[in-house]
Amino acid sequence: MTIRLDQVLGAERAATLIRHAADELTRQDHLDPRIALHLACERLADGDPLLLAHPGQTWLLRDDVDIDDAPARRLAVHARLTCPPRVLVSDADQPEEIDELLLEVLDLYEITAWTTELAAQQGEQR
Repeated sequence: MTIRLDQVLGAERAATLIRHAADELTRQDHLDPRIALHLACERLADGDPLLLAHPGQTWLLRDDVDIDDAPARRLAVHARLTCPPRVLVSDADQPEEIDELLLEVLDLYEITAWTTELAAQQGEQR
């Protein structure tokens, strides 16, 4: 799966998110900044939920995944939790019930929308 963050967020916010992800990889993993930037670009373009999943997003089931293997066709992310990494989500078409899922479930999906205000805050917090 390849996503275009600039289509979801706009070019400026996508660039900010990538820079912050690279900075985190440099700081946390003690990587050379050029390598960290390369990895951040690759992993974000691949839709890696570990770097990407945050509140305010909508994720759509990938075309190659059977709906019977997934909790819903579209998921809205409400919160991100740690230890182990997981998300609080709801069916975007029926948001009244919130479920807790392991973060890896988002591998079945691709991000299609991200509330830009929340995306900007996430970039600033990284």
